[in-house]
Amino acid sequence: MRLLSLLFFLPVIALASVRPEAFVVQINDRSMSVLSPETKRPIFAVLIENRSLSDQVGKFVVGGRILKFVSVPTGKAATVEIENKSTAPVVFVPLSPAFQEVTLMFGKKAYEIPPKE
Repeated sequence: MRLLSLLFFLPVIALASVRPEAFVVQINDRSMSVLSPETKRPIFAVLIENRSLSDQVGKFVVGGRILKFVSVPTGKAATVEIENKSTAPVVFVPLSPAFQEVTLMFGKKAYEIPPKE
């Protein structure tokens, strides 16, 4: 019986530690959450999910240099490919509606902007 229960819970444990290969930025009305990949790469993807009630427009910036602009309608998602060969981190800046900037940090599991209190 113990062996059977172990075989049942083993896949659940394996799925709990799955890490994305791309950044996943979820935009809600009052917060944003980020899932990050484990290893740093010079070319990576960012999936932006707009769960808010308004369309989102934002830009990706590295060291003051604009890399790309993105527009995501409400209830939709968009994928952006980013190339960053510098050591400076990539920052996602929501423009409309304006919100706090999000630094894309590799190796950090999941984080929320602003953090939960």
